[in-house]
Amino acid sequence: MIPSMTSLEATAAQILETVPDEVTRGQLPACVYGMGLLGRWAVPNLKKKGVRVVCCYDANPALDGVYISGVPVRNASNLRADDSQFTIITSRHAIGPVSSMLGNLGIPHVSYEAWYVASDFSTFRRIHDDVLDDERSREVLRAILVSMLTGDRRFCEVVYEKDQYFCLPRFCGWANEIYVDAGAFVGDSLERFMWTHNGLFRNLYAFEPGLRQFTALRARVERLKAEWALNGESIVLMNAGLGEHNGPSQTRSGGSLTSLAIGDSPDAESQPVMVLNLDNFLKGQPVTFLKADVEGMEMALLKGARSTIQRHKPKISICAYHYPADIPAISLYLRELVPDYRFSLRHHSPQMMETVLYCWTD
Repeated sequence: MIPSMTSLEATAAQILETVPDEVTRGQLPACVYGMGLLGRWAVPNLKKKGVRVVCCYDANPALDGVYISGVPVRNASNLRADDSQFTIITSRHAIGPVSSMLGNLGIPHVSYEAWYVASDFSTFRRIHDDVLDDERSREVLRAILVSMLTGDRRFCEVVYEKDQYFCLPRFCGWANEIYVDAGAFVGDSLERFMWTHNGLFRNLYAFEPGLRQFTALRARVERLKAEWALNGESIVLMNAGLGEHNGPSQTRSGGSLTSLAIGDSPDAESQPVMVLNLDNFLKGQPVTFLKADVEGMEMALLKGARSTIQRHKPKISICAYHYPADIPAISLYLRELVPDYRFSLRHHSPQMMETVLYCWTD
């Protein structure tokens, strides 16, 4: 059974008690364990809140000795019992094992996602009570929150649903869509769009920054053109990312082809890439459906599409799981842009990923 918000609030209060006041005031040094997408986001945010982050740890030997947001990274094998600084875990898919390891070393610690949710629980309650449109969405949010607070992924399994991006009736089966696929990867979501909309659409724009992924996307689209007898002029493919501003940037590998990020802290596999502002790209042209999975750049994408969203009020299915702030930040920003947007939340993985926020107007 998924806990109530009252029960989750009590759990949040218990988590806050495990974090010494000296850590929050910057008097006691802290370390961060895990330098993936979440860890790279957490370090500057912790520093802004006054936490004195002195070291980061990661099991990837390629990161040993690099600096992230001005903080050195050491290999996880360097952890010792005498490194007694408070440690913040950002390895979101390995909270249990990392917590056990730190416990055995006698190092006090907390999950960053748990601490984040606990610290801002009132905002998540606001989303639960005042923003989400249906009871299933509120149930999904509670399942996500308990997973972040406890690290127990079993609650994700309880609310798992298929048909990511297209599972709600308003997001499938409509003709004449003008569809933007932001983070098109190898064309998997584009092909599912084709099937859920019976091959009927007005225009389709797909953006993918990764070169290998884009090559596969282009090949898939050629196949789809033949299989669905499509007019090639109605499909535009761009080897670029979408963000707040136009300009060059770099990709950063997250360890797999599906987790290609854009931004600072490049790695050995980084490649130059162009980032586009959707408003500038479309130049006022309408969009009816925007799908977005851009590896943590969702807010930047939305800011770069502000005029398009306000003018045309497209349906939006957008990933809201890369950072613990995503669900409240994205939903509140979109409500500010379009006050009559309605919101549903669905979860499309048995793990702590693939949570999608669905937005539409009547």
